[in-house]
Amino acid sequence: MIEETAKRPFIHRQLLPQTVKYIASSIPEQSKEKLETKLIKGAYIENRYAQAKIPHKYVIEYYLMYTLCFLALFTSIWVLRSLLCEIVQDKVVGTLGAMLFALIFPFFEVLGGYYYDIIEIMFMFIAARFALRGNWLGLLIITPIAEANKESFLFFLATLFPLARMHFPLKKAATLTLSTLFIAGITYLYIRQLYVGNPGDMADWRIRDHMQAIFELSSYFYTTSIYGLPLGEGMFLPHMICVIYIVRKAWNHLTSAWKGHAKIALVINGILYFMFVLPNEIRDLSLLYVSFMILTAFFIRDIIQKSVR
Repeated sequence: MIEETAKRPFIHRQLLPQTVKYIASSIPEQSKEKLETKLIKGAYIENRYAQAKIPHKYVIEYYLMYTLCFLALFTSIWVLRSLLCEIVQDKVVGTLGAMLFALIFPFFEVLGGYYYDIIEIMFMFIAARFALRGNWLGLLIITPIAEANKESFLFFLATLFPLARMHFPLKKAATLTLSTLFIAGITYLYIRQLYVGNPGDMADWRIRDHMQAIFELSSYFYTTSIYGLPLGEGMFLPHMICVIYIVRKAWNHLTSAWKGHAKIALVINGILYFMFVLPNEIRDLSLLYVSFMILTAFFIRDIIQKSVR
């Protein structure tokens, strides 16, 4: 990714690679050499992750990306807490919901998580926060940045139309939504043109893989090591039962705008998932994360209220 030789569509996700390259190139040469030596000798990440193989010439970029991903996760939790507190009108519930997201995030990333996933989620939380407040100027500003991270942000913007209707009449809401989609589309086309010569395709077709996985019982019982425990990954059946239960119990708490957002996200993400995503990769259901965390917050609130009674 840093050398810009990766396959498409992965090469299109250039926000962090270009950012770390720019930061690293801005470091004075003498200081850069000392920092490289310290990081190589320290092997801080390698000591914790056996599979980490960091090329020495990119050691600064690697550590910068690791740091930025952590900061993005921290920012995601902070923004999500703010979002949930406003929607649920309960600071305790909002805090618990954000904490739960931090706890279950590793489950989203099994079967192929990438560095740009947490950046994607962060921008989706921020975009939902802007839309809830009617801050479409902020949304217009972050759109090209978020789109440079991952092309899925364009589709997420379409799910925000019901939230725009909370603040604006139909024509203005449609105009604002289409404006963000236009900016995201132009950004994507520009980045795509830069790497048109790279190997790979715009997307991989996965419909046949999904048709096979649906009828394989083992697909619903994959396990992996998370937090040092043998826990479920992907479309693990007990997890899916929990998700369905939470949605069923909390759905009626959503306003019509958030229900509309969730329905649009489900349709778009469902189509994209079965067409282009490998089976069981729940990280690619990211358009639904905002809706699910809001539903989870309401579910937590109900549990607390029942326990108090």
